[in-house]
Amino acid sequence: MTARLASTSCRAVGIVLLPILLFGCGTTGQPVQQSVWVETPDCAAASCELRNDRGLWTLARTPGRATVTTSQTPLEVVCRAGELRTSATARSAVPSVGGGGAVAGGLVGAGAMGAATAGAAAFGGPFVLLTVMAVMAGAAAGAGAGYLVEAGTRAIAYPERIVVPLRCEVAGEGEPRIGVTVRGLTDEEAHRAQVPVGSALVLTVVEGSRAAAAGLRAGDLVLRVNDVPIDSAARLETLVRALPPDSAVTLQVQRDNAAIELRVPSAPAQ
Repeated sequence: MTARLASTSCRAVGIVLLPILLFGCGTTGQPVQQSVWVETPDCAAASCELRNDRGLWTLARTPGRATVTTSQTPLEVVCRAGELRTSATARSAVPSVGGGGAVAGGLVGAGAMGAATAGAAAFGGPFVLLTVMAVMAGAAAGAGAGYLVEAGTRAIAYPERIVVPLRCEVAGEGEPRIGVTVRGLTDEEAHRAQVPVGSALVLTVVEGSRAAAAGLRAGDLVLRVNDVPIDSAARLETLVRALPPDSAVTLQVQRDNAAIELRVPSAPAQ
């Protein structure tokens, strides 16, 4: 009979402990309003959308802050600059739970279960083993409940700083100014246009600028500067800024799938 009671008690403890272990391994915590800092180091002034299962939030310009509602699900951050688009994922976390809740819950559980089975212990013999196992089960159940209560009060949080790897480069903004902004092409864009990946897409041309005088247009793809191939928008910027202000610039450009050459006049004398 003792063996049967021991087996029954062990199964009871296992039944009590199983949900505790399952819940203890799960993510708990309370959703809160959190301010997160979003930046695109290689492309300032991008616009972003932040989304999880609790809502959608927008950030008009990077770098900047957005207030979101935290969740157990990751926060998806999608940023755009012109035709460029990229994303980053921020996973949530809950601060680790201390032992206070588990200890208190364990003591309460053990006391309650022990009181309920104290009468059985008075009969002695096999009932003593049953009482011991019952007290252990009560302690385990109380500890698990205490853990869950304490964990449930913790705030779910995302990383305070989220970096989105969006690359967007600007050329021609310094001296000698030619009045054009560009960005590098993505691999897919370069493949579609059948141009080198390092080619630069013209985003804007300032009215009345040297670039405008040369006939450069938004949408043109710049391939070379003074017959020097470029491998990035930053390289185009470097080449243009290295020229003396009184020097003209020859750009090899692709427009509507046709190669053309444009001559940017020298800067007017000051």
